[in-house]
Amino acid sequence: MTRQHPLFILVLLLSVAGISGCKTVARTLGNPVITNNHQAAQGLIGIAGDQLDPSSRMLAASFANIDNLSLSSSFGRIASQQLVSAFAAEGYQFVELLLRNNVYVDQNQGEFLLSRSLTDISAQHNADVVLVGTYAIAERNIYVTARLIRTRDSIILASHDYAVPYTPDMRRLLRPERW
Repeated sequence: MTRQHPLFILVLLLSVAGISGCKTVARTLGNPVITNNHQAAQGLIGIAGDQLDPSSRMLAASFANIDNLSLSSSFGRIASQQLVSAFAAEGYQFVELLLRNNVYVDQNQGEFLLSRSLTDISAQHNADVVLVGTYAIAERNIYVTARLIRTRDSIILASHDYAVPYTPDMRRLLRPERW
């Protein structure tokens, strides 16, 4: 039996790892929820156009249940974060709210801005734009509205409506309390 060269073995292992990683990425990219959230971010960027400067500092809040705006869910938190991921991939800058101490963060609900004044938010976090959203649960879909709001004057720069399928995964993510 011949002895294999260590470099050959390393290349073989990296190839197998790379192929496995590609399958994971492919599964993630094909997920309708992630795809819809990423497309929503692209839609917001397109609608806002020149009004949205990539060098602007932005904040993102958890998306809230339209029937009770003080409630969110795992879905509301992950939808917001998936939009942030797509924005970041395009070079937009977000301030991480979890690192700030003057924003209310509830483990079960997500980030909610204590002040309703966007002027105060802008001053406290040096942010020009806030990403906010709401969702409504229907029989077959979850209807989502995502908005970019300019903090200095509360003008909506962009608003995008979309739906994600109401699947067993979504039912689990929409539970108000997670165990």
